[in-house]
Amino acid sequence: MDDTALLRQTIRRCTAVLVATIATVGVSLQSPSEASYLLILAIVSMVYLVVEFIKVNPPAENPENSSSTTDET
Repeated sequence: MDDTALLRQTIRRCTAVLVATIATVGVSLQSPSEASYLLILAIVSMVYLVVEFIKVNPPAENPENSSSTTDET
């Protein structure tokens, strides 16, 4: 994964944390009937964060290492 992709992933995760925090505070400050959209928003952003932290990206192989090990055998 290159630096740009890592930066985009970090920005998405930070945005999801902010959205979840603000929506949770909004839910606690409003009455239950008015906070339904904020509750849905908070749940969706938390589910996104859980999926992002569970998902594992395999490390990219270094082409120099793989070619040197095949040449030696």
